[in-house]
Amino acid sequence: MTRRARAARLLWLLPLAGLGALFAWNTWRVYETPVKAAVRDYLSFRRVERYEDVLRVAALESDVEPCLLAAVMVAESSGRPAVKSSAGALGLFQLTMTSARWRAQLLGLPEPTEEALLADPLLNARLGADHLKWLLETDDGDVERALCAYNCGPRRLKEISEAAGGWTRWRDERTRSGSSQILNYAHRVLHYRDELFRRGFFPEFYRPETDELAPGGIPPGPASAAPSAPVPETLPTGPSSQ
Repeated sequence: MTRRARAARLLWLLPLAGLGALFAWNTWRVYETPVKAAVRDYLSFRRVERYEDVLRVAALESDVEPCLLAAVMVAESSGRPAVKSSAGALGLFQLTMTSARWRAQLLGLPEPTEEALLADPLLNARLGADHLKWLLETDDGDVERALCAYNCGPRRLKEISEAAGGWTRWRDERTRSGSSQILNYAHRVLHYRDELFRRGFFPEFYRPETDELAPGGIPPGPASAAPSAPVPETLPTGPSSQ
């Protein structure tokens, strides 16, 4: 093949290469978010595996199912023990110092320090599990509602719910609009819990003869009240643990 023929062939292939690159770029833009989320979740689950014994202890002490605790850990810290948020939340379960000190006092533990919450996974998990247990008891076992309170703080959740006319009305309106980061957080945790269960985490805590989780999933909400105007989720409040 002559040099001129090779050059002509190359010029003919260049547009095809450009179209291929454009197609690959557009495909990546479509799948970038779900692919990154899948990789993030995979790495988070692998990190959580390192703390299975820690979660077993916390689950037995708090009587909160371990897959739910592991799911909260995934959502809060992706299984990274030394994480500190811009708001000052600490460790695997992203505890505030106020919540950590309160739960430690009730468990009869020494007052925790910031350093301990970042360096001691078992301490952080025990306090986080006890805090979630208290929220579940406060909300009569409503897992979805307790997770919302874990995310934004029970005081703030109470304020925005009451401003909307009650929990049920707020939940129904936000579910329809899909605009609540608080509710989305709860659903993400429940998704992680179900996925961890399907992957066989903590089999000794679940009945082998049934595929049902214990306790159950999202409780069905009561019939929706008349729609109301959306309520902002940025009401000023105190510490989330109050």
